[in-house]
Amino acid sequence: MRFKTGAGVAALAIALGFTPALAQTTSPERRPAAATEAPKTPITGQILAQDASTVLAKDLIGQTVYAPDKTKIGSISDLILSKDGKSVEGFVIGVGGFLGIGEKSVALKLDRLQVGQTPEGTMQLTMDAKKDELANAPTFKSKRDQDAEKRAAERPAQPTRPSTN
Repeated sequence: MRFKTGAGVAALAIALGFTPALAQTTSPERRPAAATEAPKTPITGQILAQDASTVLAKDLIGQTVYAPDKTKIGSISDLILSKDGKSVEGFVIGVGGFLGIGEKSVALKLDRLQVGQTPEGTMQLTMDAKKDELANAPTFKSKRDQDAEKRAAERPAQPTRPSTN
């Protein structure tokens, strides 16, 4: 794309956010008084800081879970929330497989998970199950998985074409 005028180049620069000259023309002494922010007011139900007795979901997802004998069971891949979003019902853990291949998901109630700390002070998750038990447990089916299976079962079977051999 070629611009024949300086105005075209300037318009492109502004559209892409290149305005260094404008940003440098306003010194702190010349800023209008309206630029100062008013104090923030919390709204009802707002949490301003995480409490020490809570854990963020992103800190659990991906975290390794260990058996009581310190063997690795698997990693948390998701959390199951109540439909109203007011409670965490359970967690989904990926077990078996190697490097994610052949891994299956097993879901358990949240009370099966114990949150503790390592001697270094980092979070450590354990549960009173062994890897073999979970590897032999039925695979978790999410609502999306169940709906997909239902749609596949309702779909009419495609007639097979005769071979031309």
